[in-house]
Amino acid sequence: MSLTLFKHTLKRNWILLVIFFGVLTMYMTTMISMYNPEDMAGLVGMIEAFPEALRAAMGFDALVTELTGYLASWLYGMLMIGFPMVYSIILGNRLVAKMVDNGSFAYLLSTPAPRVKIIVTQGVYALVSLFVLFAALFTVGVLSAEAMFPGELDINSFFRLNVTTMLVNMVVMMITFFFSCLFNETRLSLGFGSGIPIMFLLLNMLGGSASDLKILSDISIFGFYDPVNLVAGNSVLGANLVYVGIIAVLFAGAILIFNKKRLPL
Repeated sequence: MSLTLFKHTLKRNWILLVIFFGVLTMYMTTMISMYNPEDMAGLVGMIEAFPEALRAAMGFDALVTELTGYLASWLYGMLMIGFPMVYSIILGNRLVAKMVDNGSFAYLLSTPAPRVKIIVTQGVYALVSLFVLFAALFTVGVLSAEAMFPGELDINSFFRLNVTTMLVNMVVMMITFFFSCLFNETRLSLGFGSGIPIMFLLLNMLGGSASDLKILSDISIFGFYDPVNLVAGNSVLGANLVYVGIIAVLFAGAILIFNKKRLPL
């Protein structure tokens, strides 16, 4: 890994990270401030009025009233997947394919650093940026909850929730990064890098809407991700190991492909 290139990449992309951190912080603090332990029955009643299939597809089939489960259901069920997915799609494309497409990658190849070192650095930045994002969001969540509802948040469960959510989003990041390394054109990189994660998300939603469609969730990367059951104490070690394995395979594949392909520079 090249520390110089890592710093250069950080300077080019830190604003993007700050923007998404700001948006997710707004949602985090707003959702915590809306929590009212004395009025959760009304909220549960409103959700129960939705059709059962719609509740399941949106991740509201398991209704909870305590703060940790409330955040897992309302915030981590969709928003903490959707918004980081957009971040991953944008960043993954910018790190390689966009630079190849506009010719700026020639600058990196003109340095003494070999291709493998360059692409490893770009991939490490992608993963580190997500780590920083979720570490910061975890801190914001804990501080906000303790300030507004002292003692209500199960910090250990909330930590495990953020770890698993981070790993899910790292899988998405590596999917976009893989296609960014595979294709030389931004349109193809974005098409596959965004299309496949969105397809997995839709499959998971469809699979959750009816029992006879569950196979669709089983083939989705999001099928292993159940934030409400996670904070309820269910073990997610197996799912976490699967996510780590997928991340490693995609990262290694991206490096191998980029190291051997011809670049139109």
